[in-house]
Amino acid sequence: MSDKAELVQNLYLDHEAPEGVLASRRLAAAVRRIIAATTGPGMTVEELNGATEKLELIADALEPSRHVTRWPGDGTNPAADAQDRLCFEYHPLIGPSNPIAAPLRIENHDGRAVGIVEFNQAYEGPRSNVHGGVIAAMFDVMLISAAAISKVAGVTGTLTIKYLKPTPLWTELRYEAWLEDTTDRKAMVKGRTIADDVVVAEAEGIFIRFAAPPAEGADR
Repeated sequence: MSDKAELVQNLYLDHEAPEGVLASRRLAAAVRRIIAATTGPGMTVEELNGATEKLELIADALEPSRHVTRWPGDGTNPAADAQDRLCFEYHPLIGPSNPIAAPLRIENHDGRAVGIVEFNQAYEGPRSNVHGGVIAAMFDVMLISAAAISKVAGVTGTLTIKYLKPTPLWTELRYEAWLEDTTDRKAMVKGRTIADDVVVAEAEGIFIRFAAPPAEGADR
């Protein structure tokens, strides 16, 4: 995917990110390497204890800067908060500055949400395959992004996943999602995951639309 493509979520493009965001992304990338390296057996007790002592020192140094929420403001203006790019920087599924995120970058391709992601062993369920819960979580953010492309804002009502084939680790996965239908209160969205040109999972979601703001000049 290109820096010139239209991002669906309000994230910084790599070439326009401020210095602090780039530093945060670098830190998150380093932590992802640690997560991957420590997922599963393999290290000796001595190696584990040595690594733990070093990481505890880092944790002690960073903990005073810990925030209790990734959202800006005081929560009284959710619409304005959602326009703050940093809330997406630390998103648990797509945030480049969140080390538990894969991360997934979602783009608008002719009205469809398209995301490319590759999962390592930290996301493993069955041997060599992605955990089903991770697949579902990614569908949730993909489908709601497809609704956003069509200017249909809302929250997840239901999410149904069909696991057609095992979804492999260490493989480029292509998530696609699109708006299927809308009503006054709901949006129906569908999606799929493709690995090596094979559809491995499908999803359908119903999103409850936010109430439209009152018309200009209407009684408030």
